[in-house]
Amino acid sequence: MAKHAATAEVPPEGFGLHLASYHVEDTDTWVRFLLPQPVLSRMREELKRLNEQAQALEAERIEEKRSKAVARSGDELDRFPAEVPEQPPNTVEVFDWAAARARIVALKKNPDTGDSDVVRHDLRQFSDVMTRGPWRAVAHPPFWREALTTLSAEMPHFAEVVAFYERSLALAELTGSAPKPGPVLLLGSPGVGKTHFTERLAKVLGTSLYRQAFDNAQSNAGLRGSERYWSNSQVGALWQTIVLGEFANPIVLLDELDKASERNGHGSPTDALLTLLEPATAGCTKDVSMDFEFDASYAMYIATANDPARLSAPLRSRFTAFEIQEPDIEGRLVLAHTIYEATMARMVPDEKIRLAFRRPTNLQFCALAWMTPRQMRKASENALGAAALARRWHFEDGDFELQPRCGSADAASPRKDHDDDDGSIVAIVLRP
Repeated sequence: MAKHAATAEVPPEGFGLHLASYHVEDTDTWVRFLLPQPVLSRMREELKRLNEQAQALEAERIEEKRSKAVARSGDELDRFPAEVPEQPPNTVEVFDWAAARARIVALKKNPDTGDSDVVRHDLRQFSDVMTRGPWRAVAHPPFWREALTTLSAEMPHFAEVVAFYERSLALAELTGSAPKPGPVLLLGSPGVGKTHFTERLAKVLGTSLYRQAFDNAQSNAGLRGSERYWSNSQVGALWQTIVLGEFANPIVLLDELDKASERNGHGSPTDALLTLLEPATAGCTKDVSMDFEFDASYAMYIATANDPARLSAPLRSRFTAFEIQEPDIEGRLVLAHTIYEATMARMVPDEKIRLAFRRPTNLQFCALAWMTPRQMRKASENALGAAALARRWHFEDGDFELQPRCGSADAASPRKDHDDDDGSIVAIVLRP
């Protein structure tokens, strides 16, 4: 068994791989264990619980430290050390420590605004930033090859896109640097799974995901913050996700980019992207609300669009474009299984309850396969809810039917708007 675990690329049926590391003499060594699926699932749940507890304790510690720093009076806010904190492994610097420290001093002694609320807001932001330090982790999983191979098998019509990220991660591994895949543009009709793929990629790479929708965007404030002279000025999503977040390389989903509209002569919401998508300028990204530069060059941008003709030539030239075709029936079946399993894990977190359910029949999976990814998820949710209501541990064919709401025609045919994955949540409480 041990020999098989060390050499197998794909685990046998009923088994799964568990990755673990141990630290010896400043070196992290990764080991793969081949375990039965029930044991592996229980182990992962326990590790997840312990990790959530650790994150909660760390968040409380950081918040307590930040609150104490903000509560100090006089020159105590200036007492962050002048020396840059020591760099942890597998991290990169996302802002200039000395510049942030000088900004705190300037805000107290010579603020650039007479609005005391704005000054207090900025002091709290920079205090939090300094408490966290200038270093952010770079998500780069050790077994990314196996993980991306699995993703390509789950969504074969995105195989070319997966290969693009494989090349970028392989180059980073060869050079010992942080991966920096260029911006990607996913073109294709609604319902091919562009948003679902992006969400799966973020999970595979182990990084955070931020979605900026452009179907109703009115300004650039979503990514880079709003103007300081506004009374309700807010920091942008990049500041929140990178400077105040965990990872230097989050995935930023620019959803329905072709639907961005002009703003009464003030340009398009996509104008800010021209500098954000350029590596030479992304390293000096300025949050408008904070009036402070930081490094957003590690962010991974994925844009979706249905009509590329609506994108300006300068904007489109910054992307590597992929035309995503509708998957064939085999690809649809694989996707149906994947989305059903993901929905089951999300809605029924207790493994004992999940195992009590009988799997859908081949005919039921075929019915799912002809839906869009969003409809597959909704149909799976409906089926779980119907089974719970009827006190059943199996699914009937009718459980997977999408019912219209308030006379809507949204039930039988694929949606023709966009393929995001926003939807309702159904809570299930069962006892086998």
